[in-house]
Amino acid sequence: MRVLISGAGLAGPLLAHGLRRHGIDVLLFERDATVDARAQGYRIHIGGDGDAALREWLPAEAYEQAAATSCRTGRGVTVAGPDLGTFTEIPVPPDAAGITVDRLTLRRIMLRDLAGCTRFGAEFAGYTLLPEDRVRVRFADGTTEDGDLLVAADGVGSGIRRQLLPDFPVTVDDARLIYGRTPLTAEARDLTPDAALEGFLGVAGPDGRGIVLAAQRFRRDPAEFGFPPGEDYVMWAAAASSSVFGPDFFRLGAGELIDLAAKTLADWHPALGALIRLSDPAYVVPSSVYTSERPEPWAPGPVTLTGDAAHPMPPAGISAGVALHDAGLLTGRLVSGAPLLDAVGEYEKEMLDHGFAAAAVAARRHRGEH
Repeated sequence: MRVLISGAGLAGPLLAHGLRRHGIDVLLFERDATVDARAQGYRIHIGGDGDAALREWLPAEAYEQAAATSCRTGRGVTVAGPDLGTFTEIPVPPDAAGITVDRLTLRRIMLRDLAGCTRFGAEFAGYTLLPEDRVRVRFADGTTEDGDLLVAADGVGSGIRRQLLPDFPVTVDDARLIYGRTPLTAEARDLTPDAALEGFLGVAGPDGRGIVLAAQRFRRDPAEFGFPPGEDYVMWAAAASSSVFGPDFFRLGAGELIDLAAKTLADWHPALGALIRLSDPAYVVPSSVYTSERPEPWAPGPVTLTGDAAHPMPPAGISAGVALHDAGLLTGRLVSGAPLLDAVGEYEKEMLDHGFAAAAVAARRHRGEH
């Protein structure tokens, strides 16, 4: 069996590790030119199911490195008003167990031992179904690769999903997000509320504006394991409606996005705007908010989906864990010895049940219904 995996984020590499352990030929391909080509996420929490998949399918040494470089945490989720006058801790949900990591560091750990089967700079351009239930992938440079299964692990904008399920119901919310991170200097520490230094802080106003903050403080420096040094930081995501952020939102540069985020919250506690203005421009990006509905069942074939490619959901701190759970579930099905299309069909049913249950939870949390 040969499996082609599109997307070298988190789910794709985990699937590659699990399949290679069982002697399955894998090609992991990624459109970016290198692992560090662009900002690839910040501090993320991986819930219990996702953490279990990491433990099961990552090499033991890689998981130990992920745990060693994970985030120091002391609190769960806290909410506050724009004046930061009162802080209220909310009950920790059952899926909060797991591991909190810097996404880029985890990605580097996962990809280090996959160099021999990973192709960077390979932009997906389409696929063709071949006889005997095989599939051919076309890349933007004109090259092709053939396999027995093509797996989309390429996120909410998946080109594979668009071809496989052209009527897949995805909605772009009116809300917009600006993501950023601020190095945790002495000045930034003084500006950051304790609730964000120790856990996850959500600040919301009555008009749809909001910001979330959470510090990434490495337990051990990734440099100890041969990776680029880890710099403690505060990640933040400022939210507002499309009308507040304006029609040119996605054409703004990093400096303009920092200024826009700070000005949007200018009438809130001054520490928030000051913290935003200390951000590293290299890690500031604009984003939409996506929701989706479960599609009608489709016949299993040599193309399947994982993670946000399969069940886009609003940001609520659970999508990374769900994607890793998908990768673990698919690995288990593919190495079970069952006929390939039977394995894919069973996986897709379980994945959609689990993924859209999680998407419903994410939607409620995004609306503030904890």
